[in-house]
Amino acid sequence: MTEPTQPASGEGRRLLIVEDDEAVLKGLGDYFAVLKYDVIRAPTGKQGISAFDAYGPDVTLLDLKLPDIDGLQVLETIRRHRAVVIILTGYGDIPTAVRAMQLGAENFLTKPIDLPHLAAAVERAVEKQELRRENSRLRLLVPTTKKTIQRWVATVILVLGALWIGNLVGDMGNRQRQVAPIAPTRLPPETAPAGRSLDSLIHPPREGPRSADSAKR
Repeated sequence: MTEPTQPASGEGRRLLIVEDDEAVLKGLGDYFAVLKYDVIRAPTGKQGISAFDAYGPDVTLLDLKLPDIDGLQVLETIRRHRAVVIILTGYGDIPTAVRAMQLGAENFLTKPIDLPHLAAAVERAVEKQELRRENSRLRLLVPTTKKTIQRWVATVILVLGALWIGNLVGDMGNRQRQVAPIAPTRLPPETAPAGRSLDSLIHPPREGPRSADSAKR
């Protein structure tokens, strides 16, 4: 014979129970408290909505028959905030179950509730909620990561462009320094005046000391 599976610990998880039957509310609350869930109890629909807004539970156990407002109305209200809800009811009619699932209920269980079965349903609902939150967190990170990559790509392009421009300017300067100097122009011999060589025009002869007779003249 297979032994029943021990319910997992609910440590660190919040469970809201909305139930008008005082005995059922206490019994469910005590059971999940033993499993280390942080249990919030609400005996009416309005108190259940207020408790959901105040504590943001991971999972809500919701009775359909409440003294002030209909359980489906409570379901519709808290589902706007992505609540994970398990419906508990003593009236397991199919149209009500279908409507509850259409409004986003995670599960629909009829009383009397088998507690280990309910604990397993709550555990599965918690796991789904945690997965949804992780997916939401990752979706928020994607745009940030994309923008970071775009900034890095733009920075790399700017740096490479600056290096390319720097190398281009450096090459132009090197080319200017490598231009050969212009050689001095020499006049051809035929351009010199008659009777005088080209060297005598460039380097005229120095006059020696003048004689006394030349000085007298």
